[in-house]
Formats: sequence, structure tokens, C-alpha cells
Amino acid sequence: MTTLRQFPTLAVLILIAAGLMLVPVLHAAQAEDWLTARTFLYHGVFFAVIGIIVGLALANRKPRIAARYHLTTVLVAYVVLPVLLAAPMAHLVPALGMSGAYFEMVSSFTTTGASLFNGPRQVSDTLHLWRALVGWSGGLFILVVAFAVLAPLNLGGFEVGEGGAGQLLGRRGGSVEEVSARLIRVTRRIAPVYGAFTALLSLMLILAGDRPFVAICHAMSTLSTSGISPVGGLRGAQSGLLGEMAIAVFLMLAISYRWMSLNVRRDWRLGLEDPQVRLMLIAVLGVTAVLFLRSFIGATEIDRQDNLVAAVRAVWGGLFTVLSFLTTTGFESRDWLTMQIWSGLPEPGVILLGAAVMGGGIATTAGGVKLLRLFALYRHGLREMETLVHPSSVMARGTGDSLITVRGARVAFVFLMLFLASIALMMLGLAATGLGFEQSLSLAISSLTTTGPAVASLDQDLRYDMLGDAARAVLCVGMIVGRIEALVLIALFNPSFWR
Repeated sequence: MTTLRQFPTLAVLILIAAGLMLVPVLHAAQAEDWLTARTFLYHGVFFAVIGIIVGLALANRKPRIAARYHLTTVLVAYVVLPVLLAAPMAHLVPALGMSGAYFEMVSSFTTTGASLFNGPRQVSDTLHLWRALVGWSGGLFILVVAFAVLAPLNLGGFEVGEGGAGQLLGRRGGSVEEVSARLIRVTRRIAPVYGAFTALLSLMLILAGDRPFVAICHAMSTLSTSGISPVGGLRGAQSGLLGEMAIAVFLMLAISYRWMSLNVRRDWRLGLEDPQVRLMLIAVLGVTAVLFLRSFIGATEIDRQDNLVAAVRAVWGGLFTVLSFLTTTGFESRDWLTMQIWSGLPEPGVILLGAAVMGGGIATTAGGVKLLRLFALYRHGLREMETLVHPSSVMARGTGDSLITVRGARVAFVFLMLFLASIALMMLGLAATGLGFEQSLSLAISSLTTTGPAVASLDQDLRYDMLGDAARAVLCVGMIVGRIEALVLIALFNPSFWR
């Protein structure tokens, strides 16, 4: 164990990736799919040896600047690890090729959930499990990185101002040894809770009617907000309304990291006071009300407004789907289609894209702009308008205002502009590959917000398997940038920051 702690972080991640391959080995062996079992076993042993060799070769290397070292490791992990994770899939699905398998693994590891497979039966259950497991591991990875690496550097949403994370972080050391110790400490705090919630949701989905394999995959996809499904989404599941309600409860973990705790008595009250939770309630309930009124007007025009059951199902379909896209998961409720049939109107894709851009909470597995940044901009705009009317007034500070620093609104505005500029650059890159405006917009937002299923929001005929290698490469860059955020990249290449 002492020798392992001296290994560089990237070597440890390679060993963890190799260890994860034992899960599909056991699943394939249970299904008597010996080719798949041998493929994952051989790749797992090979990459474990590579990880040990790299670890021993670099064990005595001492980086000069801890911040730059760990930020570089995070970036390299998102670029290099998918190559290792994609190797077994590329071998088992030759038609996919290494480039297609790499796209699948980048999508899974960044919890985007974009897939080149149109139907669930195109690949075996073991490969679906592998995609969900990589997505689940990617969710745990970004949680650990957020608290152990980004929070001490005031990145990842903490630059706006968040004081509650210090209880989990403990001492904020600056050396490589202290950061490594913090990584281990944070992992020990988060991983058991993350796994316990996944197991609990899996059990609830099984009791609701899903078969165990589907329940486990959907539970892992919910906790990681990857939206990966082995049955083509929730419409292919058997849990129905009860399963969607259970998933909706656990999607709340992507709104406030405070709920990723078993101390219910203390954290439940703090979670309700979190401005991110309040902004989520306003957004979800407000958008659902707008969607219902839109659907009700459409149903009136075709004399269906008296169908009460369809109206209630339409409300639930809108509520669940908006919450799912807000947390950048991308699951669609079964009743989302009911709302369209009841109203006779097309799918409001722009609203779902807007919800995905808002994103979830900071230090969660969700992507997007993040709710705390939007709250900081809202309070700043409210204060500016009040100052115009009453220049000498003193604005009352609520519970959420204490979380925002003096420079929080300014940094949030900078991030929002960087995010919008990233969308524009992504659209230019995708347009250069021959895609149209709506297709480029959907793909850019889907990748940068890590909401893979959002690709069909504006164009129902658009699929990832229709894209060429150049467009997929642009999307891979977008998914990585959306996952680690533009401010982290700027900090990585800004010498004045890490000095």
C-alpha cells in the first residue's frame, strides 16, 4: 500500500480502470459469453501491468507545482483513460473501430451518455454494463476531483463562493503529498455514500418491476447523470411510474452536494436552504407550468382538454423530463410522449436545451453553467436594478447571499461568456464538417453540457452514428471541455495562477 501511494495519480487511475474490467468479466462468465469474458480479462491484466510499470518508473518523480500537476493529471485522464477503456469494445465490435469506441468511452467517462448504438440489441448486455459502469466511475471521479483538487483552487463553481465544502475538505494543503492525502480522504468519504445510494436506487427499481440488470444500469446512470440505458431509455424499462419517481428523488443529488451525505438531520435542513435547490424548484415548476399551459391550449384546439388522466400524465411527463435535463441526465419520461399526443403539438426541444444549459449544482456530477453561478448573476442583477431606483439603499441579504463572495458575480459572468463562446466555437467546428445550424446547435449544447440525449431536441432525425470522424472528434473535445470546464483549462495554461 505504501508503494501504491507513491505512484503518480495517472498510474493509479490506470490500475483502477484495469480493475473495473473484472466486472464485465464476471457478468460475461455468468452469461457464458466466454469471448467477451476473455477479452476483458486479457485487457485488464495487460493494462494492470502497464499501470504498474508506469507507477514504478515515475514513483520518485516530484513535481514542482502541485496545482499544475493535478490539473494536468485530470486533463490527461480524460484524454488517455478512454483509450484504455475503449480497447475491449473495439475488439468485440470491429465495425465500431477504435475511433468509435473512443467516442463511446469519452462520452461515458464524462457522463455525457452519447452513443453510436441506435438500438439496445446492437451489442450485448455486458457491453451495456461496461458503458454504464464507466459512466458511474466517471461520476465518482468528478466528485472526488471537485472536492480534492478544484475546491482548494477556487475552481469548478467554488470560485463564486461556497463555504460549506471546507468540512469535507479539511486542511487545504498545497504540496503534492497533501493533495494526494486529500484525494484519499475525500474518496473514502464520498465513495461509500455514492455506492450506497446506487445500491438503494437499484433495489427500489427492482421492487418497482425492473429486472436486476436494467435496474443496476439505470441506477448507475442516474447517480452519475450519464443517462446511459441498456433498453433505450425509461420507455423500455418495466418499472413505470414508480421507477420514474424513484429516479426523480435521486436526481436531487445532482442539485446540491449537501445531500450526498448520510447525516440526514443536519444536511436535509441545509439542503432546503441551498439557493441551488430553490432555483431548481423555480425552474422546474415554472417550466412545467408553461409546458402544461402550452399543451392545454393545444389540446383545446383538438377537443382533448377534458381528458383528465392525460392531463395529469402530461404534467408528470413535463416535470420529470425537465428535472432530468436540468441535471444533464437526459432521461425522458414515458409520459413525455403522452403530453405531445394529448396536445397534438411538437416536442419543445428548445426548452429542454435551455434546461440543460442551466445545469445542476456545483460539486455534483451534473454539467452545464451550474445553478450557483446563475444565482449569483440573478442577485447581482437584482441589486443593480435596485440601485438605479434607490442609489443609497442597502440590500437585505438572504441565506443564499452569504455563499456568494464579492467577486462571485463577476467570475460567474466571465464563466457564462466563456461557455457561450465555447458553444459558438463548437458550432463553427461542426458547421465546418457539413452540419446545419440546428444540428450544430444541438450537438454543441449536448456535448458542452454533458447531456448526450439532448441531441434529438431540435432534430429528431439526428443521430451520433450519422456523424463523420471529424465531427466526433469535435464532440470529444467539447465533452472534455464541458466536463472539466473552461476556467480549469485557463487556470492550467495560466502561469500566474498556479505560481
